[in-house]
Amino acid sequence: MNRFVYLRTHKRQRMTVSLPTDLLERVRDAAYWMPGTTMAGLISSALEGFLTKLESQNGRPFSPRLQDLKPGRPRTIKPSDTPVSEDIQPVSSRIRA
Repeated sequence: MNRFVYLRTHKRQRMTVSLPTDLLERVRDAAYWMPGTTMAGLISSALEGFLTKLESQNGRPFSPRLQDLKPGRPRTIKPSDTPVSEDIQPVSSRIRA
């Protein structure tokens, strides 16, 4: 009996991602040694389980996106770009000479 839950939706969409080589090899090995299992099925089941866990930690499902995701890698925020609360005043403005 297959232990994995396969997501059967009316619509499926292709997604291309880069994965670490060792992880990809593990997925290939698992799909090979589990009759009737596909890599797509393994990945779908893993993502479904992980998202269910994240939503549980969040207390509810995530709200729909307000806009499309930007393509490419996320840019890192430099310390100087980090937004600072307007309630925080620089220490130097409080120091009396």
